[in-house]
Amino acid sequence: MSLANDQITINKTEGEIRAVCRSCSTDRKKSKEKCLAINAESGAYICHHCGDSGIIVSHRTMGSKEQKYERPTASNATNLSDKLYEWFKSRGISAGTIIRNKITQSCEYMPQVGKERNTINFNYYRDDELINIKYRDSEKNFKQTKNAEKIFYGLDDIQDCNEVYIVEGEMDKLSLEEVGITNCVSVPDGAPNPGTKNYDNKFSYLDNCWSYFDTVEKIHICSDNDTNGRVLLEEISRRLGRERCNIVSFPEGIKDANQMLMELGPIQLEECLKSSQPYPVEGIFTVDSERGYMLDVFHNGKKKGLTTGYKILDNHYKLRTSELDVWTGVPGSGKTMMAMQIMLNASVLYGWKWGVFSPENYPVGDLFDLLAEMYVGNTSDMEKDKRMNEYEYESAMQFLNEHFYAIYPEDDFSLDNVLAKFKHLVMRYGIKGCLIDPFNQLDHEFRGKDETTYIGEALTKIRRFEQVNDLKFIVIAHPRKMDKDESGMHYKMPTAYDISGSQNWFNKADNVVCIHRNNPQDTFDTSVRFNIQKVKFQKLVGIPGEQLLKFDRRSNRYLDLGNSCPLDRVSITHSVLFATNPRSSYYTK
Repeated sequence: MSLANDQITINKTEGEIRAVCRSCSTDRKKSKEKCLAINAESGAYICHHCGDSGIIVSHRTMGSKEQKYERPTASNATNLSDKLYEWFKSRGISAGTIIRNKITQSCEYMPQVGKERNTINFNYYRDDELINIKYRDSEKNFKQTKNAEKIFYGLDDIQDCNEVYIVEGEMDKLSLEEVGITNCVSVPDGAPNPGTKNYDNKFSYLDNCWSYFDTVEKIHICSDNDTNGRVLLEEISRRLGRERCNIVSFPEGIKDANQMLMELGPIQLEECLKSSQPYPVEGIFTVDSERGYMLDVFHNGKKKGLTTGYKILDNHYKLRTSELDVWTGVPGSGKTMMAMQIMLNASVLYGWKWGVFSPENYPVGDLFDLLAEMYVGNTSDMEKDKRMNEYEYESAMQFLNEHFYAIYPEDDFSLDNVLAKFKHLVMRYGIKGCLIDPFNQLDHEFRGKDETTYIGEALTKIRRFEQVNDLKFIVIAHPRKMDKDESGMHYKMPTAYDISGSQNWFNKADNVVCIHRNNPQDTFDTSVRFNIQKVKFQKLVGIPGEQLLKFDRRSNRYLDLGNSCPLDRVSITHSVLFATNPRSSYYTK
């Protein structure tokens, strides 16, 4: 693969950037097609045409310290012009609402127009402390305080509330107050664009404010009546729990609460808000109830799986949320390591975060050390020559701290408790995937049920959990028996039918993967068979089949037959940065 894309310069720090791929576009007729997707937060990129992927070397310094937020200075909340009051009045917002929400005005430099403009200032408070300011000029250009913490607008208004409204803009929050609803907050950045593969940083305000929703019983989501609004609805409801979310649906032709207040008046707005409907987690559905989703798919494409980073697997297996994967293999075949590799690839490529229940990898620090070796591409063993340096190890720890969360509830290994921990991670950190490794380490309570019935009910519970929370859920399960082949030298490749609990493992899974080595005791043969035995949604994920990979013991990485790994660019980035800055802060503390 080419290194040409590594030198691209990007200026954004959030969201996804589309660019022309320097590796393949010069040889294509569509030379200006922006087929390269770049995660502005991490610098990770992937070309959806040629598959080139890696990390922008100059994007950020590996091992940088945790971000420190800046606080804006509060201004006079009473010195407002008559013109400002008149503008708000034209939008249906009264003077009392303006004053209570501490709205101010100032003259600010607006980068969109390259000069100073009179601005409306929406002040973001938490516990009466000014955290951030969003500035808006007359042409609807916005900016926020540089390096400020992202929180909900109006956060103090929902403290200790049992019922909360969430809207997409500050004007919508003010509009709800005009009909007597003050227990309302607005998201700070609007809604992400559809098709964005990594918008985790777009929802950082949920990470910063999750505790305000911990005990809320009902959440009304009033996102805009458009495609972007649906993306916002889906992610917020996933993070906060769809079982307690209601959806506010605006009439045809009405985009948001402020437009409805202006055009239809406060009475109809109040009636619309009070007629919110529970999120359709289960029950009976109609085309009308799914209309928004169907139009979103029609205009923006089906929800297809994402590459694991291994091009040779793309025809057979891709990553897709709201699916349950069952992985199996004989002991020592490397199924846990392979799962960890795929998960780490997704974290680097798409910013995915993972919850991991793997009690066999204890102490937990050893699990993270294993992932650190995969991330850097070198061993941390002090007895080995040319092992990774401390700078690289610190960089790996920082990345893993933001993307992997291990759970080890010492007093309760029940499935219900593990799922409850995962649910907390969905809400608190927005994890996109879960791993249970292995299933037999859970505390199983059969309560008079036979094993087949119990396994079926447990997998149904997991399926419901991953669908409601839109997660990729991987369960690793050991086969109940291991048969030798005709030579008596090697184990036969197991299937999901060989797992204790029989056909339920195959029938309940969306995808079935077997990681197999003909002879796990052969230390010279590091080849690994990635065998995909079932794919439920073949048009979106792939078709069953098999590809060969090999395991590199020093780096704990899986390589294709060309000796490359999707994380090779991480290793290159570390090497380049260390070469240019060998005396990092980690050596000079």
